[in-house]
Amino acid sequence: METVVQPVSLRVAVEKFIDQRILPGIMAHGGDIDLVSFENRVLVLRLAGACVSCGIQAFTADAVANYILDAFPELDDVRVETDG
Repeated sequence: METVVQPVSLRVAVEKFIDQRILPGIMAHGGDIDLVSFENRVLVLRLAGACVSCGIQAFTADAVANYILDAFPELDDVRVETDG
């Protein structure tokens, strides 16, 4: 019987991407990213830690969303919540 390798779920792939490609830079500045929800191919994240009081949090939010959308075109939207 042939073994069929199941594809990694989209959520797991996105979480791995965030952990490996985005979080190191964010955390180097004292920030963090929380996954709020992931439903119907829409990912919602929230900037946390030092990002909350950072003057460029809107820029960071846009950059994170665009980076994820570029890497995962199968997503319909990525929203990054900020307090600003």
